[in-house]
Amino acid sequence: MAPYKKIKNNQTKFYNPVGPQAPITPADMEHAAGLRETEINTEPAEVIDVILNTEHAHFDSTIPDPEEQIGMIQIRRIHSDQNLTDQENLPWAVPLTRNIKQYPVVHEIVLVTTHVSKQSVESPDAEIIYYHDILNLWGSVHHNALPFLSIPDPASDEENESKIEEYKSAGFGNPNVAGDEGSDIELGDTFKEQPKIRPIQPYEGDLTIEGRFGHSIRFGSAVKGTPENTWSDPSTDDPTEPILIIRNGQDQDLEDGGEHVIENPDTAASSIWMTRGQTVPLTFGSTKYDALSFEAGENTVGEDLTAPTSDSLIDEEGERLGQILLTSNRLIFNSREAGTYIFGGGGIGLTTETDMTFDAGSEFLVDTPSIYLNATEKLEIEAPLIYLGKSQQSEDDGGVGATQATKGHPLVLGDEDDLWKSTLCDIIDAMLTTLQSEIHPTPAGPSGPPIQAPQYAGQQSDIATLKASLATSYSDTVWVQRNG
Repeated sequence: MAPYKKIKNNQTKFYNPVGPQAPITPADMEHAAGLRETEINTEPAEVIDVILNTEHAHFDSTIPDPEEQIGMIQIRRIHSDQNLTDQENLPWAVPLTRNIKQYPVVHEIVLVTTHVSKQSVESPDAEIIYYHDILNLWGSVHHNALPFLSIPDPASDEENESKIEEYKSAGFGNPNVAGDEGSDIELGDTFKEQPKIRPIQPYEGDLTIEGRFGHSIRFGSAVKGTPENTWSDPSTDDPTEPILIIRNGQDQDLEDGGEHVIENPDTAASSIWMTRGQTVPLTFGSTKYDALSFEAGENTVGEDLTAPTSDSLIDEEGERLGQILLTSNRLIFNSREAGTYIFGGGGIGLTTETDMTFDAGSEFLVDTPSIYLNATEKLEIEAPLIYLGKSQQSEDDGGVGATQATKGHPLVLGDEDDLWKSTLCDIIDAMLTTLQSEIHPTPAGPSGPPIQAPQYAGQQSDIATLKASLATSYSDTVWVQRNG
């Protein structure tokens, strides 16, 4: 950027000319003699160090407002400080803005300019160096470092002379080229170069924000472009349908290089898609859809989720409605104190290939006209007390005898009930056997067998048949346990 001039008034006397200034008056000449010109330059500078925390060696906790040092960088200006290798004598610069922060990494090139500072209130000439705009040297969203650009002619005794010459001769530093990382040049304390990191493909009208590590936010639309994106419906020509894509972590199977990529919900580590009319190519984590079309009842969810990635929702005026898709290897919804609420105007569908767990500390409530449970192997319910029916009371409210009805009726244990019935049958059988051989004393002597003996024998046969049928009264699918 070409330099511009800043003009200061050295005179303490206020000068405010009004009207045409020709011919020049003595006052004009006096004022012009008291002006001095200062040349202002915006200059590129190489980043040497960055203060990111209070543990930094140059962080001074004794000054007023020490936190303002976070984000300060030490620089070597490409022209003003060229070949100055004594790091202790290099200047520091502060961010030009504070609301949106993008701190550079070591060896990136930034633009610096000298402007007024907060000390200018007391001393109008007090100035400070501000930095802004990392130069896009490599066209990389990962980093744009070009080490030692500010030391074009290193001294023979310079500690980094061999590294500097290596960079100059081989052109190291391009983050888009694998194997171009140089020897042991550090871009920071923890920052490591990753040649796989790619920028996202732009389309007409897009506003994109991209981080250094494969995350991005796209404010886009359904506009069709080249290369073809993954969300614009080929059947529509309406490019005004908006889409917002938040992506964290790009495809890790990409080759090294700088080619642009297009967001894909199946390969990004995590992403959120806010759509209106677009179809997102999402692969479901579960393909178990049986309950979504369960024929036993009227299921509105299955109808709505036949193609949940297609945003085909239309309102009464024919306008497309939006939906939000979240996809990742794991989703966690957590409310630390208050409740978590999910409302579905057209139903709520939950499906998984493995387990679905509900664990409530107090109560688990279901209020619906009908419930369908379709377990293909078994259904287990484990609880100290189980009540089936309407308005059942708790164990503390119930009792025995006349008040037993307030609790409902207990479920009979089949095998124990069978034992009781079998024992009763044995007792009756024994009684009938006794009755068949019963002899009564009479005045004429002992009587013979009772004339009802054939009837007793028939009843005994009926008892045997009833006893034999007890085992067939068991359910093959429903089992209960005694409490305790």
